[in-house]
Amino acid sequence: MRGVAFVLLLVVWAGTAAAAIPSAVTLHFLLDGSSSMRARDAAGVRIDILRAGVASFARNHDRPELAIRAYGDSPSLTGCADVTLHLAPGRHTVEEVSAALGGLLPEGGSPISAGLRRAVRDLSGRVGTQVVVLIADGGDNCSKDPLADVANVMGEVPGVRIEVLGLNVGAAVDRDQLREIAAAGGGRYFEVGSAAQLANALGKIAADAYQREDDRVARLEEEEQRRAEWVARTRLRVSFTTTFPGFFCDAVYIDPLRINGAAVPLASGGRVGCSGATVLVDTPQSPGDYTVEVGYVKELKGERSPGELLTLQVTIESGVTTEVDLTTHMGLFSWGLKGAVNKQ
Repeated sequence: MRGVAFVLLLVVWAGTAAAAIPSAVTLHFLLDGSSSMRARDAAGVRIDILRAGVASFARNHDRPELAIRAYGDSPSLTGCADVTLHLAPGRHTVEEVSAALGGLLPEGGSPISAGLRRAVRDLSGRVGTQVVVLIADGGDNCSKDPLADVANVMGEVPGVRIEVLGLNVGAAVDRDQLREIAAAGGGRYFEVGSAAQLANALGKIAADAYQREDDRVARLEEEEQRRAEWVARTRLRVSFTTTFPGFFCDAVYIDPLRINGAAVPLASGGRVGCSGATVLVDTPQSPGDYTVEVGYVKELKGERSPGELLTLQVTIESGVTTEVDLTTHMGLFSWGLKGAVNKQ
């Protein structure tokens, strides 16, 4: 006689293991290459101060990815279009950074808004914490409303922050504008007058970016862990309890298992004891509706007697352990099977 089958689909819900969170910190320098950067201050020529300060930072910080744009330094572009990408965002050696800095030729105007717009857009689609660092010795002399320009471009690349370093800024109106640009970009304004001060300010900006990125990753990892735990709690557990006395049974076989018509083999040929409870399945399972069929065969002295086939409708819910409890029972002329579905 044909054995009864309990049907079960052992498909583990994808995503139970927490995936690594992609992480990066990018500092994109927007550098002043206007003609005023040729001026000499107490600590030296401004463009030299800028070069030395940024290079010093690059030598001492290997965590961030870097990029360099400049305005006012192009030999071919003029006026408010004078914005050039010298180093695209990515991993760069100290030598590459120094070479890009050495190529700056201050001779033009100060299209700061145009430079910020392009620098922010350079960071579109990148992973992690993104910071544009404007280093300037004065304000924008191209845009009619640089603050509105900053606000508009900030909406294009969510999460980007603009920090501003004022290098020996002379006019109060320029300092005020640079402070307002920093505020509009969600960042801070730093006054610097030497390469050491510039490098120190960049270190503070980097430290803040590292902390924000570490916090972001920790938060996402916590969310991923909670999701994984929630998935792990979405389980299917099937137990099979036999109630046959030893003189009436040598073994019981679960034969086979099917769920939604798909057969699933069991270890040890599906053999369980004649009395007691056995957990057949305890695994994460995708939420959904399943048709479960279960049956068994009792063996005594080499002769096998099948029990009745039991069909259950089982709904697996997210975040809940669904238990299918199966129990054999003896009738007058047949071996029966009872089933119950419970939620935890």
